[in-house]
Amino acid sequence: MIRQTKAVWRSIQLLGIALLSLPMLVWVLANLSIVITGPMVIRHSRWLPNLARRLAGVPRDGVYWPDPPPPTLDEDGLYRVGDTLVKKPRWYSEFDRLLDWVTDDPGTRRDLNWMFTNFFVGGVLAGLAPGLIGLGVWLAFTPQWPFAVVAVFGYLAAPWLVQVHSRWSSLMLKAKSDGVMFRFWARVRARIKVLWSVTAHFLMSLGTALVCTFVLVVGVVPIHIWGLWIFAWVPLVTLVRSLTAFRRVDIPAPYLPEPVLPNPRPDGMYRLRNQLYKTPASYMRYARYRWVMTDVATWRDFASAYVDTLFGLIAIPMAVVAPSWTRALQLRVSSWLLAPTTQAVLAQRVQQLTATRADATDAQAAELRRIERDLHDGAQARLVAMGLHLGAVERLIDQDPAAAKSLVAKTKAASAEALTELRDLVRGIHPPVLAERGLGDALQALALDSPLKVTVEGKVIGRPASPVESAVYFAVSELLTNVAKHAAATRVIIHIRHSSDGLAISVVDDGIGGASASGGTGLRGVQRRLATFDGTFELTSPPGGPTIATLEVPSPATE
Repeated sequence: MIRQTKAVWRSIQLLGIALLSLPMLVWVLANLSIVITGPMVIRHSRWLPNLARRLAGVPRDGVYWPDPPPPTLDEDGLYRVGDTLVKKPRWYSEFDRLLDWVTDDPGTRRDLNWMFTNFFVGGVLAGLAPGLIGLGVWLAFTPQWPFAVVAVFGYLAAPWLVQVHSRWSSLMLKAKSDGVMFRFWARVRARIKVLWSVTAHFLMSLGTALVCTFVLVVGVVPIHIWGLWIFAWVPLVTLVRSLTAFRRVDIPAPYLPEPVLPNPRPDGMYRLRNQLYKTPASYMRYARYRWVMTDVATWRDFASAYVDTLFGLIAIPMAVVAPSWTRALQLRVSSWLLAPTTQAVLAQRVQQLTATRADATDAQAAELRRIERDLHDGAQARLVAMGLHLGAVERLIDQDPAAAKSLVAKTKAASAEALTELRDLVRGIHPPVLAERGLGDALQALALDSPLKVTVEGKVIGRPASPVESAVYFAVSELLTNVAKHAAATRVIIHIRHSSDGLAISVVDDGIGGASASGGTGLRGVQRRLATFDGTFELTSPPGGPTIATLEVPSPATE
């Protein structure tokens, strides 16, 4: 009797769960259509299927994937978010990662399938015994009282019905391999992700459009009439540019180079076109105002916000039917106004070439001064000493042959030392191993010469141009020297890889971190050396390490 009573009570509990299943499914699907609240609602809805698992005795081990780890730096010094590498994880990237994790989880798909079928199958199995008992009690007080015996059947069959319900729940909710439903929910997740991207792009466009409207209403007339434009207009335009950057997916910044302070005139004034300014601050205020006002990209940003907002109203319903095509069209519409103009590309290129030319000239002058200093302090001094020794030998050779012989030996030793210093100087200009065996073997030689445990991964394919080889070699040499001096590292990895953009090399150490390109002249020198060849240098060094220094140069290989 106790067994049957417990089974009836369990049936009532399972019936309550079945009645909640369908409303919970509707709630989850409604939030998935909103997209933004989907992952949170899915996670919090798991209490219902987990309660069913506990009542049915279904183990929870391996049902859900563990929580996703936080984004970590990879060998390129970038954070991997899904299949995308980013410099810094942003909120929408984190949302995409969380959405992928929740919707890809097989446990989520099992829960959704169970919520739908449990209302019909589980509700019938759970409600049959209490229903028969309730029907029998009601019939006992009616003229059909003989049929009240159905309550006895319901009471006796309750354990068997609970057992059947538990088996069915185990079939639906236990962890198992994926099949057709996995592929189905993978397609659903892909559509939800694209729909979210389209929606997020629209929301960012709408927010930017509202800010643009405020800037135009408040900034164009009142600020300019009251004379506050010189202080307030540039920050407002900069705010619009910052918001627009969120919609610039894989589109380079289109803005003209920011103005720099020129050298003052002989009278101490600063000239901007035909206007003279007394102080650098006043010059820069007017120069920055003219910079944002004359830049076509400023007004294209304003126009893009309204165009993307209007298109987003059409794109969201379109994305339900054709998500991938709609997303591609949305990005094309954005790039129409957000992409750099020809004028901006040329201006940025001129600024870059001007800066790299100046850096190359400074680096060349510094290298010449180093060579002159090394020659003056080293080989030249020894050669002068050798000349003095030979003069003394000439005077002593007849009077004191023994002393003359001793001076000849010293002169011979000095010549050997001068030759060694000249060879070291030549290696500093262009190492022989680099000229004879190429960059790959030269990096291997650097690894062997380092006092640290250095591992070289990857190969250099072909022979880059000689100046590029030299720049990369000395850049890696400088990085290894810095690691040995300052990083307190025990292991270093030199990772070599090729891409469509050229040759990339990462120097990764397990030191204390905290390195900064602005903290010394060595890393700034690496940046200048690589910039001469349109190369880039990126440094990621959080406190505690690891430090990842990545240099990349456009390098069409030549044999």
